[in-house]
Amino acid sequence: MSLNHYQEDFLGIDRFFQEAVYHDETDLNAASTVEVEMYEHDCMYPAFAAIARESGYPEIGAMFDAIAREEGEHAELVRHLYQDLAVTDTPQTLEAKRLVTEIHAQMEVVANDPRGLRRALETALEVESIESEKTYPAFVTLARQQGKEEVARVFEEIVQSETRHATWVRRALASLPAHV
Repeated sequence: MSLNHYQEDFLGIDRFFQEAVYHDETDLNAASTVEVEMYEHDCMYPAFAAIARESGYPEIGAMFDAIAREEGEHAELVRHLYQDLAVTDTPQTLEAKRLVTEIHAQMEVVANDPRGLRRALETALEVESIESEKTYPAFVTLARQQGKEEVARVFEEIVQSETRHATWVRRALASLPAHV
């Protein structure tokens, strides 16, 4: 059995990040950061790690585990600045969580399809690139414009981490045999 169109696109996870909501208030971006980073920590990267292991690439699974761990750390960095931050899942996050549940339910199909792991890596690279090149740099700029230097420094730290993640994923993709 091979991936259908929706599985190939990891059921729309890419779309979730392409349609990220940007706010003109740093505090709302902070809440969005915690929400997205916890989604990556709790849902997306653990699913990708499982795909890698099921596909016979435990070292890529370990890389996804490390990325998941750091995504959780990003959320904690922001939570530390905003002790009373109320974070609720938006409809977009709830939909992304539902999509990850579908990936888990179809793990055997995804892991056994030669494109499954490659697609997980491509999705991760797209997500990390969006975050490191677009989302968090914009949050840094806005925080500085709003006089929130400590928040800007945290977002800069996240940019560096997301850039490192993109490098790891790019290397993992380059190491895959052509048939995967």
